[in-house]
Amino acid sequence: MNNTPLNIAMIGSKGIPALFGGIEKHVEEISTRLAARGHSVTVYGRTPFSSSGTRQGVTVKVVPSVPTKNLDTASNSMLASVAAFFGNYDIVHFHGIGPSLFCWIPMRPDSKTVCTVHALDYRQSKWGERAKKFLMLGERKAVTKADAAVAVSKLMASQLSEKYGRNVRYIPNGATPGESPEFREAAELGLKPGGYILSVGRFIVERGFDTLIEAFDRLDADLKLVIAGDARFEEDYAARIKEMAGDRVLLPGYVAGRKLEELYAHCAFYVLPSLVEGLPISLIEAMSHSRPVVVSDIPENLEVAGGIAESFRAGDSDDLLRAFERILALRPEELAGMGRAGRRKVEAEYDWNRITGSLEALYRELLS
Repeated sequence: MNNTPLNIAMIGSKGIPALFGGIEKHVEEISTRLAARGHSVTVYGRTPFSSSGTRQGVTVKVVPSVPTKNLDTASNSMLASVAAFFGNYDIVHFHGIGPSLFCWIPMRPDSKTVCTVHALDYRQSKWGERAKKFLMLGERKAVTKADAAVAVSKLMASQLSEKYGRNVRYIPNGATPGESPEFREAAELGLKPGGYILSVGRFIVERGFDTLIEAFDRLDADLKLVIAGDARFEEDYAARIKEMAGDRVLLPGYVAGRKLEELYAHCAFYVLPSLVEGLPISLIEAMSHSRPVVVSDIPENLEVAGGIAESFRAGDSDDLLRAFERILALRPEELAGMGRAGRRKVEAEYDWNRITGSLEALYRELLS
């Protein structure tokens, strides 16, 4: 069994290529690596984010969804689960607690289900009480119904194991440390290497971008602020961020591929002002490029960058401004040392190849 190729389905992402979120990035990185190891991998996606076809050895199948805030992911995941029941898969892997609500649908005697908890989404303010109850039920299904439950942070794995009395495995998010790309596509934004602060993420209240802009507006430094991302179903908060952004703040929308890699690799430093996280891929990616980082002091951020990053009280723009001033007062060699320490942490704990190997071992363990 150890060398037999597996037939694997992934449910819960928008598809490949990953343009929009952490789950999409996670699914793309592990699915393409599993395919490169000889496995047959199908990712169920949805429009308008993806289209059916083959991407880097992975089969992408688009199934419909009801494109509203409360039903988009749920309807897509339910239909994908039904399709997976008839797909003759060895492993059906759900990503996110919302999609995991349907993990019972594709269960068959000859297959196994795995659910990965990426974040406790019911903590986000965008969800109403009914949606939060469904997300909590999805969490329960993920941990108690699936053949194996995984969490991307040590903190969540511990909390969920204690909450439900069942072992939840820790398999994190990751990054791919490599050589820094030349600054070409990002220059089209009117930026210079080292001349900007970077933050990346969806425009939701829990990302804390309003706190970031409030602090940056009072920062006396010859730098620009780039916030790469946008909103879907969160138009009010996105409009607020765009209204707050002054002349020194650039909002280029969603950025992916080489341009995003350039932005990471050449920023003066990276900032993650979140109020809520799972295990932040954007922070890990910034650290993989040896960039200094500033993070809010929530446990999920400190799990990744504690002891390396400058930190500040979450939601406190005054404290964030002080963190900016502290990092800008560091000598170049101190900043470089911070960056090297971050990269070493990524190489030791958050390598996608090692993460893929851990999942492959879990799949084989379940099937044995």
